[in-house]
Amino acid sequence: MRKTPPEIPDVILNRLPLYYKHLKKIKNKNIEYISSEELAKHTGFSSSLIRKDLNYFGTFGKKSYGYDVSCLCRQIQLIMGMHISKTLIIIGAGNMGQALAFNSGLNERGYKLKALFDVKVDLIGKSINGSPILSTEELIPFIKKEDIDIAILTVPSEVAQEITDIIIRANIKGIWDFTEIPLKVPDHVFLEEQHINEGLCKLSYKLFQNHPY
Repeated sequence: MRKTPPEIPDVILNRLPLYYKHLKKIKNKNIEYISSEELAKHTGFSSSLIRKDLNYFGTFGKKSYGYDVSCLCRQIQLIMGMHISKTLIIIGAGNMGQALAFNSGLNERGYKLKALFDVKVDLIGKSINGSPILSTEELIPFIKKEDIDIAILTVPSEVAQEITDIIIRANIKGIWDFTEIPLKVPDHVFLEEQHINEGLCKLSYKLFQNHPY
């Protein structure tokens, strides 16, 4: 996998997926051009911020017309590496792992799910959305043989670091972590943490502030 070019700030990279999501919807409506003002209405960001972000990547529109929607979609795909094929496994084939296996966004973004892994005997040997569920005992040889790029972790928190250490020894390149505990990884391993309960807490706070009981 390629590292993100260092000249692109993380704050911009964090907004690109949202731009892409809305541009796709706009493209599906056969709209060829969109202004930064119109895009701002869809994304919630200011038009000046959108223009500043997109200026990092060149010119995608015509004066008085706005941004070329198709061109901008393709460019974001290239910037985000969606055109590069990446191999993926899911460790933890419970409800969360199975739901992620059905996520259509994986294929669209260049990810090929090769297998799921679990310790439960009643799951091993089954198939989820065309991908086999294997025993976690097969992790290291499978990762090395298939040259797996990314592992999604949906395992119990008490075994999360142990599993992480195992897949690091197998030369995994990146981890998408749903365990909600801080994982220790070396600098060469990319770690993306998904804090679901943190989001629930924020929603609870906002709901209470606006609708106190």
